[in-house]
Amino acid sequence: MHKTLLILFCLITVIFAKNSIKDENIQILAKNLEIKGDVVYATGEVVVYSPNYYITANRLIYDKVKSKLELFEEVNIVQNNEIVSYSQYIFIDVKNDINNFKPMLVLDNTNKIWFNAENGYKNNDYFDLKNSTLSSCDCENPAWSIGFSSGDMNTTKQWINTYNTTLYIQDVPVFYTPYFGFPTDTTRRTGLLSPVLGYSGSEGFLYGQPIFYAPELNYDLEYTPQIRTKRGSGHTLKYRFADSKYSMLNIEAGIFKEKEAYYKETNLTNSKHYGWDLEYDRTKLFSNAESSDGLRVKYTDINDVDYLNTQFSSKSVATNRFIESKLKYFYNTNSYYGDVSIDLYDDLLNENKDTSLETIPKVNLHKYSSGIFNNLLTTSLNVSSSKKTRKTGVGANTTDIYIPIGYHQYLANEFLNFSFTEEINYSNIVYTNDSNYEDANYGENNHIFSLYTNLVKPYDSFIHTLNLSTTYTDSNKFKKSGDIYDTSDASTSSLSSFAINQTKKNISFGINQSFYSRETLKEIVNHKMNQSYLYSDETNSYEKYELQNDLVFYHDYGTFSNRLVYNYSIKDLTSSVTTLNLKNDNYFANIYYSYSKNQDTLIEAKTLKYDLGFGFAKYYKLSYAEEYDLMTNESKSKEYIFDIDEKCWGINFRIIDSLVASNTTTTNNAYRQKILYLELNLKQLFIFDQQYELNKKESQ
Repeated sequence: MHKTLLILFCLITVIFAKNSIKDENIQILAKNLEIKGDVVYATGEVVVYSPNYYITANRLIYDKVKSKLELFEEVNIVQNNEIVSYSQYIFIDVKNDINNFKPMLVLDNTNKIWFNAENGYKNNDYFDLKNSTLSSCDCENPAWSIGFSSGDMNTTKQWINTYNTTLYIQDVPVFYTPYFGFPTDTTRRTGLLSPVLGYSGSEGFLYGQPIFYAPELNYDLEYTPQIRTKRGSGHTLKYRFADSKYSMLNIEAGIFKEKEAYYKETNLTNSKHYGWDLEYDRTKLFSNAESSDGLRVKYTDINDVDYLNTQFSSKSVATNRFIESKLKYFYNTNSYYGDVSIDLYDDLLNENKDTSLETIPKVNLHKYSSGIFNNLLTTSLNVSSSKKTRKTGVGANTTDIYIPIGYHQYLANEFLNFSFTEEINYSNIVYTNDSNYEDANYGENNHIFSLYTNLVKPYDSFIHTLNLSTTYTDSNKFKKSGDIYDTSDASTSSLSSFAINQTKKNISFGINQSFYSRETLKEIVNHKMNQSYLYSDETNSYEKYELQNDLVFYHDYGTFSNRLVYNYSIKDLTSSVTTLNLKNDNYFANIYYSYSKNQDTLIEAKTLKYDLGFGFAKYYKLSYAEEYDLMTNESKSKEYIFDIDEKCWGINFRIIDSLVASNTTTTNNAYRQKILYLELNLKQLFIFDQQYELNKKESQ
């Protein structure tokens, strides 16, 4: 706004200026110009142009030989279209870019901050300020500001140092420090990051100070020492390195040592918690313009779950007892895809790690669908092989081959679509670890016939689309030998990790219909239903198996959906998922309900998740989120949030009540923990985090 007014004023001044003078460095326009030797005197609507400045003032004195300007009364400066300054007096050494000013208001449009000073000095990109105020809020009555008796700012390095500094909220002083230094942008640089402070009734005062070291553009280090006065202290080191523009390496290692009193009081399994984590992502290793590839590595090794709980992050607690490590590389072309992966799992609460099943490695090869016999048929190929192993218990080397051959034909003047697919599935399992089980082979070919149609009918206000389909699958088992997991045979329960999906002869009928607004073409309702029948060898007839029903309503305020699966063999639902998403102006609600029932064990699970909230006064928001286990009548997590997001500042206030995993010598039960988080964001300057643990108790 200020810059626009200045430019407009410049144009008006140029049009009506009576006199002007131009030399090698600057051009001066004014109502009155007087030249005495090498000195120019100008009054009345003075305008000055230079390669770096555009200036307006009421009066000017210019020494042409020394290239020095003095400007008086209502001095306005636009520098490099980025910084706007207002002052009553400014001295400028044009050649050396040196300024003296008294007083002055500077608006930095690039970094969205401003500062004023009673007097100051500028040398190129360096400002020396006296008795100043700084903020990123509106100049008039700012919501927050920083006042300091002296300071300096480097506009190239985007860094400010202030001395005798006081933070004001409105006009109320709330914090004082003799020195404060901070960046004015988000450029990565060596220095101290924002500390995190906190308090816990059981752990005492918490303090952590990240120290950031960034010597080069492609790597940096972050070291964070932390102390918890009643519990102990720890150290974390993070390293990031980009070995190419397509990759990123992250390594993190840490240790936390418990105080003897806390260790004994809480019956922790270990007095030291340590571990490390490596993540590496890379694309375009061997690929070219006609292909793509990628490498993903993630490896985590920690001695217990409390290592995660003591990591210095104000918003992380260990709610999952399982740690997954993974390595995967893929290569993809228009015709072929392949990947190789390694999967490792660690149950942090299980002391016997030897029973954990790991995949070392798994290989997938896939040939995309293509035409054969003059494109009369289409076919593809998928081969996968994996080695699943563990020190204690049954392991297996498995190989799976899948080959579909498809045929498609239009019927009844393209009113009907007919397709036939011949599927060939073959699985081989070689059991390991001195297993008493006989190696298994299983092969089947499935004949799949499908008939379907797509219909569209417009009405006055909506459009109805309808898809009807029927599919018949006839399965022929041409090979079955060895020991294969069977839900009805308890002696094969150890083989459940290597189960083979055996196809049964079946018929299914499906309907998929949608209603669209004729005016906007937006979908209003979508409904899908599928009824399947399985062939029973005992009765030599088809019996109802599963009914699947999906329904989605779309409206101006969100969506409502439900998906359920009814199983006729157990005469009950095996799955039901309902979601509701609502948003109206400043109000929102997201509700998720899930129910499942295992067909074999009949074990049920019910979960309810929801978050509700509303915004008010434009920048304020209240919300609540919860995840609830309806089977145990226990809340897994609750979160209360109050958020303020003003233009120049923000506050995020949260209370989280959650179950946290922990290792103790007496029990491996999770404990319930309440933590208060407070985040203050003075925008463009820094973010201040605090956390307070309200209580901690073992979950029953």
